Amino acid sequence: MRPIALKLRNFRGWREGQIALDRPLVVVIGKNACGKSSTLNAIEWCLFGKEIEKKASGIAERADWEASHRGASAPTEVALTLATESGNATITRRRDAEAAARAEDELTVDLADGRKLAGSEAQAWIRESRLPDWETWRRACCQHQEVSRARLTDASDRSLILSSLLGLDDFDRLNGVLREQQPRKLIELLDSELAELEKVVLYRLSQPSEDLFESERRLEALGVERARISPALSLEIARAASGRAQDLALRLRVTIEVPSFPSDADEAAMRKWADAWIAQVRKESKLSDRLSAATKKRARIAAELEQLEPSEARWRESKETLALELRERGDDATRKRLGLEAAKTLQDAEQRLREENRTLSLLREAAGVLRESQRFDQCPVCTSGVPGLLARLEQTLEQGGGGKIPALSAERDQARERATTLEAGAGALTRLVDSETQSRKSYESRRENLSALLTPGRLRDGLDLLAAAREEDEALAKEISELETLLAGLEPELEAHRGDAERLRELNKWRVAARRAQQRADLSASPEWKAFQEALDAAACFAADLDVLGAMAREAQEERSSSREEEVNRSLGVYTRLIAGESAGLDVRVRVKRTPKGLSYDIEDAGGGRALSILNQASLNAISLALLFAQAEERARGGLPTWLVLDDPEQSLDDEHKQGLARAIERVAANSAVVVALAPGKLSEWLIARSALPRRTIQLGPRDAKLGVRIESQEER
Repeated sequence: MRPIALKLRNFRGWREGQIALDRPLVVVIGKNACGKSSTLNAIEWCLFGKEIEKKASGIAERADWEASHRGASAPTEVALTLATESGNATITRRRDAEAAARAEDELTVDLADGRKLAGSEAQAWIRESRLPDWETWRRACCQHQEVSRARLTDASDRSLILSSLLGLDDFDRLNGVLREQQPRKLIELLDSELAELEKVVLYRLSQPSEDLFESERRLEALGVERARISPALSLEIARAASGRAQDLALRLRVTIEVPSFPSDADEAAMRKWADAWIAQVRKESKLSDRLSAATKKRARIAAELEQLEPSEARWRESKETLALELRERGDDATRKRLGLEAAKTLQDAEQRLREENRTLSLLREAAGVLRESQRFDQCPVCTSGVPGLLARLEQTLEQGGGGKIPALSAERDQARERATTLEAGAGALTRLVDSETQSRKSYESRRENLSALLTPGRLRDGLDLLAAAREEDEALAKEISELETLLAGLEPELEAHRGDAERLRELNKWRVAARRAQQRADLSASPEWKAFQEALDAAACFAADLDVLGAMAREAQEERSSSREEEVNRSLGVYTRLIAGESAGLDVRVRVKRTPKGLSYDIEDAGGGRALSILNQASLNAISLALLFAQAEERARGGLPTWLVLDDPEQSLDDEHKQGLARAIERVAANSAVVVALAPGKLSEWLIARSALPRRTIQLGPRDAKLGVRIESQEER
């Protein structure tokens, strides 16, 4: 299985791009910050997702690492196409731009037969294809520039890598599982639990007597003398509590069934009734509600009584005022008749006054005509002669204006004044009638309100309302006093009943403890004991099986390591000499050490000493790369999907080492696909100019602020 293509969209420095990986050797060349590492990271992210990000990656330098291209609003997507035995398959990982931190990526696999797998099915296909997991990948398939020598300097990583190189991964995992089981500690734990079980059993055997003593002590604290404690005491307490409960129910005037207990056979019913009685009393008696209702009713009666007498006085006063008005000025009909007469008199007076004024006006007009015509004795209408006509007209005008008109005006004014007086009297009468009606209705309303507050039957025949109300007030005062007394005494009575209930419950516990104190348990017949013994036997057999299995695993591990050690050292030596050169004198080898806990692995020099502590950075880097190439060779030999991803592998190497690294890369690329990211320099020149393998060279240009990573050129050979 080999990679053949990579498509990127909004991944780190990439906006969008596509790279062909269809050659045994792919060289990505670019200066710093051009996107080389992002290109290699895209392969990892497509395969492993969040495992390569931040702290989950196990690489400290990725603490603030982000997969998405900064500023991108579209999803991040990487697609890796692989060549498999059944055709091409494409793994695609996609993450929305606004995805939450814990949201799962969208993972799909498009197969050559047209099927599309997603989610858990895609993950299962990746596992079944024997692609490496993240831990295997970062130790055996790639070299990260952040931790280029960690496979050597980290003892844990070094041991795991050497174990894998020797083909002992499965044995190490099995030994780890067996060590975690710790069978001998399991036996010791079971023995300890057995000792504790025996203590518990002994405690349980002695506990009933202690429980009995403790129960008697609690009964004494509840006021029961030790000498009186007996099974019959429950019946005695229940009957006494029942009698007090009946008396309390009568005083509270509530209907609650209080059972009688003829024998102690009703013990469970006794306890049930005793526990429920207090809640029943509170529910049925409702003393606080009754007291509140009676207090409010009395306050309302007092308020109505306080308003009733003033209301009655106002009504009687308005009634007397109305009667006096009627006596003095007549009733409404008389007032209406007099008003009509006054109106008629006023109308007649006004008519006479108008006629007199009209006559005088005509006479003045006639006198004016006579004066103008100078015919003082000739009628201006019929031209008849009337001796002294003008003098007579003037005399009449003088008499009319001097006495008759004022008299008629005075008569009219007198008639108008009388009509006004009668009208005002009618309005006053109306107001008096309205006032009497309103005061009467107010008084009747007060009486109705007060009557409604009285207890039915309180307003007996012949009993005045006020007397009945005062009688009701006295009855309420008495009821309130009784309720206050009952309420004040209720809690002590309920507390006494609560004590009876507690004594009944404790007597039941005492009875149970007394029965247990008379019994003795047979430990050997206990099902729990038998179950423990069976579990102990099974655990012992399991521990023995684990010991045997562990011994077999260690033997197989030692046999495998012996057969593989020479071959692995030969492969490691080849790559070390290729990279470092023969003249470097780097003679290192994998050494398997046998310890009481199993096998351990390390790298030593030819003399058996520790090789890594005295080497310079270039030598450490050379050995680290030699280990990686040897692992890749072993994975390819074992038929596993293998390719190498190298990110700036020339760190700390001089030109001679770089030339050797080029030869080593060419050798490993013959069996494993290699993708290597390099800055322009000697190593890139040698790989491009001197490698005989089919290769593809991808030249990255300076990163564009808007377009991101740019591919300047691609060359294949």
